[in-house]
Amino acid sequence: MSTLFRRCLLAFAGLVAAAMAPAAGWAQASDWPSRPIRLVVPYPPGTGPDIMARLVSEKLAKELKATFIIDNKAGVNGSIGTDSVVKAPADGYTFLLVDRLTISVNPLLYKLSYDPRKDLVSVSNIADVSLYLVVSTALPATDFKSFVAYAKANPGRVPFGTGGVGSIAHLNMVLLEEGTGTSLLHVPYKAFAEVIPAMLAGDVGASSGGVEALQQHVAQGKFRLLAVGAPSRTVAEPSVPTISEAAGGEYLISTSYSMHGRAGTPPDVLAKLHAALEKVLADPEVQAATSKRGLKAYATTPSELDKVIANDSARVGKLIRDHNVKVQ
Repeated sequence: MSTLFRRCLLAFAGLVAAAMAPAAGWAQASDWPSRPIRLVVPYPPGTGPDIMARLVSEKLAKELKATFIIDNKAGVNGSIGTDSVVKAPADGYTFLLVDRLTISVNPLLYKLSYDPRKDLVSVSNIADVSLYLVVSTALPATDFKSFVAYAKANPGRVPFGTGGVGSIAHLNMVLLEEGTGTSLLHVPYKAFAEVIPAMLAGDVGASSGGVEALQQHVAQGKFRLLAVGAPSRTVAEPSVPTISEAAGGEYLISTSYSMHGRAGTPPDVLAKLHAALEKVLADPEVQAATSKRGLKAYATTPSELDKVIANDSARVGKLIRDHNVKVQ
């Protein structure tokens, strides 16, 4: 064998080995995680998703023997934080905890630089969020039936507050109008956090929002809870009917918190994270903490979550098209 041929052969072998070796910094389940994991929450600190992220990440840190860093990147209905995950390396060190419905809603309302259904990969459901239909105590409505009757007697004069056009609260109230044949007055705010003081001040008479944001005010008697958007009555409010029981139809869209990674994240890393999540979400402390807040924590397979998101897209897409919902 000539020296030149031997050199060429060694060089070729080196190229093959380099091509087959994992890229620098690329995670493999055998050594993952070997550095801190960033969990992006596309909402402000103190919100429901943020509280859930901190609870779950604390347990995951112990399970995986890793450090988790919560990165709050709020704005544009969760799009800014989601965009940062899409632009991050698919190396298993950046994940997203988000309100599931934004994965379906945002591409229908905003011009995004990414497609969340293609550029993200599902990891698991984290916790179902019951949605409340509440009214101000200033309204002469003590239950769902009397609220609908009052709204029909005052078409276009009952104001409802939301966190903006196309927000979950807005879409829920549009669906409610459609299902009950009522016409309400939409008062959009910059964020749902502004709706609560507006209701307390009597500026708006109704709204729909997550249990975590509204439960305290319901418990204090400041808001009346008319119905819950959940498949069955909740532990937090067992005496309050579901929207199906109260209205005879599913007129409140349910949602959940879910976890996603960058598309292309190594499958073995995703599997290891999912296995850890299954243990964490079944932990008695997590179950107790989430149940107390009106949530239902449990894990799903990625394909199960993908199916739910697809169903969301079909239902919400029809609602947006039928009512010509557009972000100004």
